[in-house]
Amino acid sequence: MENISKPLIIFGSGRSGTTIISEIVFRHESLAWPSNYQQGFPSIPQVNLLRSLFENKLWRLHGQKPQLNKVSALNKILFKPAEAYAFWEYLTGPSIDFSRGFLVNERPTDSDIKKIRKAFNKLVSYQFKKRLAFKITGPSRVGYLTSIFPDAVFVNIVRDPLPTINSWLNVEFWQDKGKSQLWWTGAYTPKEMEWATANSNEPELLAALQYKKLMDVTAAEMKGKEAQFLTIRYEDFVANPSATINNILSFAGLESSPMIDEYMAGIKIYNQNKQGADNSGVNTSTALTDILNGEFAF
Repeated sequence: MENISKPLIIFGSGRSGTTIISEIVFRHESLAWPSNYQQGFPSIPQVNLLRSLFENKLWRLHGQKPQLNKVSALNKILFKPAEAYAFWEYLTGPSIDFSRGFLVNERPTDSDIKKIRKAFNKLVSYQFKKRLAFKITGPSRVGYLTSIFPDAVFVNIVRDPLPTINSWLNVEFWQDKGKSQLWWTGAYTPKEMEWATANSNEPELLAALQYKKLMDVTAAEMKGKEAQFLTIRYEDFVANPSATINNILSFAGLESSPMIDEYMAGIKIYNQNKQGADNSGVNTSTALTDILNGEFAF
């Protein structure tokens, strides 16, 4: 029997608040999600049984990403949510670049759908939960995901562009992966790709192009689907975290959660736009502004 109806899918550009928001929502008692252990052992569904070692009637030990708040010394081994791209790529196979692809024109075969749904069904069952949830960043991959989960509910996290771009430019991953190339693939025009190659030494402009492409493709995919979408602004979350989380729970059809309330009472929500959108550290050249406004001639 399947138990993955109406999965909750949280997505956003990365560095947009997806981690802090998803970690709060994923504390809900009903939700199962891909974990750091599933990432490490993508082909072994039984690894999800480990969750009960950390969460049971005697104790609840939760892991989290050490981005905004202090974590315990045990955090590395604790069972915690993960985007688990190794798991996704094990399921989708070598023909699909799930971690980097926009997947605009990619669709899973019927056998792929059965395989993926079966794997997520086992994930939920082995975690002894009632409902699936997961987070991805970068491209929304809405068309691909709705082919697998036609009744999914999506929460789109967005953050003002300049602080997002500034954050990209200052994290190790982007320094290594996206600073001098188009990191995500499958949605750029030949002229955009040619321009990106010629301007590989302009990290802010490259980041602006990639941010703009993420936003445009996401908007187009959301417009063309009948799935349920809720857009959450990071800035609104920071201003009123409880109201934002309650809005997400209501949209997803989830009841209020004592575990979420307890978790939120013990963490601090920081405004990562602390320098302000007009003073975010990004050199707001005319070219960058034109790219974000869709007025740049590639």
